[in-house]
Amino acid sequence: MRVAIVNNQAPFVRGGAELLAEWLHQKLEEYGHEAEIVRIPFQWNPPERIIDHMLAARLVRLANIDRVVAFKFPAYYVPHEDKVLWLLHQFRQAYDLWGTPFQGIPDTSAGCRIRNAIVGADRRHLTEVKRIYTNSKIVGHRLRLYSEIDSEPLYPPLLDSGPYHCEAYEDYFFMPSRINALKRQYMAVEAMAKVSGATKLVIAGPPDTPGDLAQLMDVVHEHELESRVEVIPRWISDDEKLRLLAGARGVIYIPLGEDSYGYVTLEAFHARKPVITLADSDGTHELVRDGRNGRIAVRAQGLADAIDELAGDRALAERWGQTALETISELDISWDRVVRCLTA
Repeated sequence: MRVAIVNNQAPFVRGGAELLAEWLHQKLEEYGHEAEIVRIPFQWNPPERIIDHMLAARLVRLANIDRVVAFKFPAYYVPHEDKVLWLLHQFRQAYDLWGTPFQGIPDTSAGCRIRNAIVGADRRHLTEVKRIYTNSKIVGHRLRLYSEIDSEPLYPPLLDSGPYHCEAYEDYFFMPSRINALKRQYMAVEAMAKVSGATKLVIAGPPDTPGDLAQLMDVVHEHELESRVEVIPRWISDDEKLRLLAGARGVIYIPLGEDSYGYVTLEAFHARKPVITLADSDGTHELVRDGRNGRIAVRAQGLADAIDELAGDRALAERWGQTALETISELDISWDRVVRCLTA
């Protein structure tokens, strides 16, 4: 089968969606299919450009293709008679982020017209697809809530889980991801100020802006945690990440309203590490089972309590870490299932 993987492309932006498109491309070819990645340019700032990109996606025609697999808004508007959607998220600024500091679209008459255009186009064009899978139940829930469209969860695996391993449960917690307000590294630092033990926190990832890093470091300095919180403000190499995961007592991953469990959670589970997340992190709950393979905490004090709990009981971290690894098999997070579903 000839498969076109259709995804957005924002210059110099590379994240989970870009990785997943590349991984799916590789795996489809390994399973005997022909595959190409088709990248649709998308600019959301200024908001007035969003409508232009929606129209541009509708005007794309893909010939010589048996199956289109589309990921995100507005790339999933590309028309094709045999299209399957693996939805990573809709344009959240028009949905669950509307009315929050992260909505992006101005709450003006012009902004409301843009939002209404997005909502209406989703309701029309998402019914054109053959099947809709989502990368998590929370994304499927939002699709049903806002667009009244049903879907089925299809969990994305790592490209290669082989290198992930556990060497020890040392006295530090690892927090890898881009540094920004939605990932909430600042809240983990605030929790460290309440931790009673001497455990440490290692934060690693590039800041989205210089201001994001400055705000994080302000919190570190405010609580005088320079000796207990290490910030590595850059992309770390795979070897660095594997080493830090292998030795950590646990992993902290607390994004606000995450669309999926996040590769951070999956990487931690493959390394047999328990994950501490938050009650409003949403998608992480698809993997994290409170009291079995991690903790689902509430706000900074709950985070501090969870850190103290694992810091004070290495055997508990080991038990939860083993259960974390078993959770992956229980949920059948595998490329066999992904390829089977997307090419059926």
